[in-house]
Amino acid sequence: MKITNFEHTGLDRVAAWIKRNHLSGISATELKKVLKTVNIFFVAEGINRVQSMLLCELKASYVQQSQRYVALDQDAFAFPDLPPEDYHRALELGQQALDLYTRMCALKEGGFKGRPKPEHYLYAIPIEDARYILPLAAKTNLSVSMSGDKLWEFFLLFNDRKYEGIFETLKNELEAFLPAELRALFPDDYDSTAELTIIEDFYRTDLARINSEDDLILLSSCQDPDIKAGLGALTSTQSRASSEVLLSWGEEAPVKAKEIVQRVLGYGHESIAEQVRTTFGMMCSLVTYHQQVRHRLPEMFREDFSNLFSDTERPVIVPDSIRNSPFLEEFLNLTEAYRTFSREIYQKLGLGKAMPFILNCQLLKMIMSTNARIDNQMLSERTCLNAQWEIRKLAVKKLKILRELSGVLYEKALPPCLVSKCHEGKMTCGKQQEVRDLFYFRQK
Repeated sequence: MKITNFEHTGLDRVAAWIKRNHLSGISATELKKVLKTVNIFFVAEGINRVQSMLLCELKASYVQQSQRYVALDQDAFAFPDLPPEDYHRALELGQQALDLYTRMCALKEGGFKGRPKPEHYLYAIPIEDARYILPLAAKTNLSVSMSGDKLWEFFLLFNDRKYEGIFETLKNELEAFLPAELRALFPDDYDSTAELTIIEDFYRTDLARINSEDDLILLSSCQDPDIKAGLGALTSTQSRASSEVLLSWGEEAPVKAKEIVQRVLGYGHESIAEQVRTTFGMMCSLVTYHQQVRHRLPEMFREDFSNLFSDTERPVIVPDSIRNSPFLEEFLNLTEAYRTFSREIYQKLGLGKAMPFILNCQLLKMIMSTNARIDNQMLSERTCLNAQWEIRKLAVKKLKILRELSGVLYEKALPPCLVSKCHEGKMTCGKQQEVRDLFYFRQK
């Protein structure tokens, strides 16, 4: 793994300021405020999906190589340092995963242009489904753009004892690009274990409500969402306080608020939707979790990855295309082999060494808080028929729940073809009528 294309605007100036003023004792808060207007760009090449996922959780701006382009050879994986016997087993399992992945998404003979469609696959298993058998050791490239204050969070992550061994090479690569005066001020030791234990205790009850059957649950929401957004819309245009407005509306408040929200959203003033917030619990595969963190928009808490090793009864997600194929038994056997191996590594060597052997098909629980404006944006993208099936299933389920709370606030949280026109260009599904039938509830 390596860092390339590193560029910054202002790090040298910050370093000179630190040196000139002898600021060896500057606080974290002060340093981050100084770095806030510095811009940093780089590409992390050849990292694995454990590293990219943890980096994406820091909520900078990322673009990641799709697993559609995973290299089909043993160099496809970035394994941790392991004892010889365990490393040999990791190589063996990796080859089995690549072999099964390759066979499952094999293409029919005959040429075609562009991205393969379902009918182009020999067993009707697209790459998006075949990747569920790949471990998080799979390599990827990550393009990063961020403000300088994110460096503090980066070094907390790099030096977190919980993830020992995961980021050593990447940390050394990044340090080489930083002025020494600045690098000396970043944290070089951190252990998140104690605080995570306390925080997870707070979320324990909510996490327990989520399971593979109830994989999306509304945990809490603002009361009277239309009234919240309506009063927010009027705050900038009336001299009266919100309490006075609400009193004047009386029993007509729900109707009047809805009319105002519909009118103001119609003007394109979408910021009023930010007045309404919801909190959901979700259980999804690592495929979908990674998509959630790459959005950067929700505020989220996820359970600790160690739970994936201790919860031996937790099922995995098997795409229907694989479940209905000749590969099902092989998929399940390899999944169990990986889970057994990863538990052994976790028990012997700890979380940092075991995480690369978590599979894409394994399930993770999380709790996320969003506002209606964010949900409109995310659901518009993820309810499209071109969205990956698991992400789309959860998005449609969430949309139905949200529409029960407010039809007007989530009116445009639909595939673009139902609101204006398809944005997919040549990749359009061409199934607008099917989309209309799927979202029959949109007028409610």
